[in-house]
Amino acid sequence: MGSGQYLRFGTKETTESQRRVDIRFLKKQGWLIPNTVGTLSWTSRGKPSGNINYHIGSNHMVLDYNIQINGGDWQPIEQTVFFNWTPCNFGGRRQWFLCPGCGRRVAVIYGAGRLFLCRHCHRLTYGSQQETRPFRLLRRSRKIKERLGVDHPMDWPTVKPKGMHRRTFNELRIQALRYEDLGWTSAAMALGIPTDRLF
Repeated sequence: MGSGQYLRFGTKETTESQRRVDIRFLKKQGWLIPNTVGTLSWTSRGKPSGNINYHIGSNHMVLDYNIQINGGDWQPIEQTVFFNWTPCNFGGRRQWFLCPGCGRRVAVIYGAGRLFLCRHCHRLTYGSQQETRPFRLLRRSRKIKERLGVDHPMDWPTVKPKGMHRRTFNELRIQALRYEDLGWTSAAMALGIPTDRLF
């Protein structure tokens, strides 16, 4: 699970399959200070898959990279992405990108084409939106299991994580079991398999 093989055929490209620049990550790393210069790198299956240089201004970020389209010559790109700020409920300000394509206030821009734009401009969808119902339910079960310290989706949580209340642990185990049962039952129904043969 998580490999993408459970997605429907003929669907849009997903955000997860694209290079991305997340302003929340940049802020957390302390890289949004004006005059900061650096390089952003990506990996795919543990191997380097690209990088771009950047420079932070007072109200914008400049991305400097090369791109090759349809096997043609490499083209140098220098793209400016402006910032915007909104007040937080309890003081301070939240920083956003203004999408160069549509002007939307967004936290993430994607390199799915010549320029880094928001997911709407690139017509990207979230992978979870393309999941069938059975796998959406099984993914929920898997997320709960991960929270309970289980690494493999077929394993079952038996040891309470340190610091978690016993009642919370038991409630989460019940939720995980319910989502898993519903997921496998839904998959069987979609395939025409009698559900009494599942268990």
